[in-house]
Amino acid sequence: MSGAASMAGHARGRWRPSRNICIGAASVGTVLLLWQTMSSLGVVPTVLLPGPVTLARQAVVLAGQGGAVPFQLEHDITLTMVRLLGGFACAVALAVPLGVISAMWPPAGKLLQPVFAVLMAVPAIAIVPILMLITGIGNATDVTVVIFTAFVPIAVYVHEGVKLVDRRYYWTARSFGSRPVDVFRHILLPGIAVPLIAGLRMGMGYAWRSLIATESLTALSGGLGYSIFQAAQFFDTRTIYLYMVVIALLGFGIEALFRHAERRTAIRWGVIASGGSQ
Repeated sequence: MSGAASMAGHARGRWRPSRNICIGAASVGTVLLLWQTMSSLGVVPTVLLPGPVTLARQAVVLAGQGGAVPFQLEHDITLTMVRLLGGFACAVALAVPLGVISAMWPPAGKLLQPVFAVLMAVPAIAIVPILMLITGIGNATDVTVVIFTAFVPIAVYVHEGVKLVDRRYYWTARSFGSRPVDVFRHILLPGIAVPLIAGLRMGMGYAWRSLIATESLTALSGGLGYSIFQAAQFFDTRTIYLYMVVIALLGFGIEALFRHAERRTAIRWGVIASGGSQ
């Protein structure tokens, strides 16, 4: 009986994601159908709301050599992703050590926590004018905005994760002669793994939205935000809507990757069971 119940539980676990995917696909399909119907019937002027079919044609044009710049769509996606990943890597390299230090060393915590709180309250777009004066218009400003917006959530989540680790485990391991690298690997890392992934997920979300907005103001050589702003100058709504869809799809894909990593990390370190129960 217990074996049958276990098999039934696993079957339900496999069915739940499939059902959710089907429901999500049906919802998106319904929205696209209504959108295309409204555009085709002229409920809203096509210049203001081009339909999905029109956007698909525009995607083919911009992905090929029919745009103002050959392979413009691929070029813009590549530039934006390079800026995002470069800045995000720098943010992680800065935030993780500072988060650990602020939690492990009380004087550093007293110094850094107010700084984290102040930085968290400042919108990224507010620092763009100052960055433009310091670094000029271009990639440096875009990457700096990514670092600024991703840094604080990661540092705060790492700080809180380290604080949750029972210090008795740490000091016991040290008293038995464990090397610092072993203490980090076997005690500290499992304790901060889930908060770290959550911080990375939040930091990436903030960085993604801030980068798109900043590109529209500072980018000189392309990017998704830059091309939306340029299209708006010529009232090119097809390109504007197409790039909005691309931004949404890329953002959704990034979020899905981090959500999967967060769940797998939680399962690995025993926070939740593989079947999904807490």
